[in-house]
Amino acid sequence: MALHPAAMLTLWAGVAVFIQALSPPVVWFAAVGLAALAGWIDLARTLKLIRRIRVLLIVIILMFGFATPGTAVLPTWTVANPTWDGLSLGATQAARLLAMVSLVAVLLARMPIARLVLALHVLAQGLRPLGVSPDRVAVRLSLVLAELDGPKLQWRRWLDTVEAPGGGNLLALERIALRWPDYSAMLGVVMAGVGVLWWRM
Repeated sequence: MALHPAAMLTLWAGVAVFIQALSPPVVWFAAVGLAALAGWIDLARTLKLIRRIRVLLIVIILMFGFATPGTAVLPTWTVANPTWDGLSLGATQAARLLAMVSLVAVLLARMPIARLVLALHVLAQGLRPLGVSPDRVAVRLSLVLAELDGPKLQWRRWLDTVEAPGGGNLLALERIALRWPDYSAMLGVVMAGVGVLWWRM
């Protein structure tokens, strides 16, 4: 019995939170494993997403490497000397980012965009009391996903495209009822998330 897209997205979020809670060196191997899995599922999409963050990955490692106190990599150097502690911390943060991007690649490959937008629209219903409009969330998510899957645009051109007057395009969402397995899966993820937070405290 297939789960509702909202339940699938909740499970995906649970896996993402669990990966972020891992400590080195486990998170390093997890990130590499997820990147390999994403590449096996959809190599072209995974490489495209990783290429878009490659500079950020390098910057994160270098920033932590040079800004974190610790044991110097080159003890004889007195200026601009990275530390092993900083490089380890930077590699950990870069691994977490790589893991998230790999999970996004898997999600986009396995869940059609229409189902993904529907899932977030359903989950955002609970935020109505806080003034969050599920319709706006769905529309903005569809724009972001279109940018991820589409050709890379310069940021000014992308803003012009997003802020241009509507051309009559409609976003249609399929109605799918939540069933007890869906609620059970989402409740299980929430309970597991609470357990992970308690374990990390």
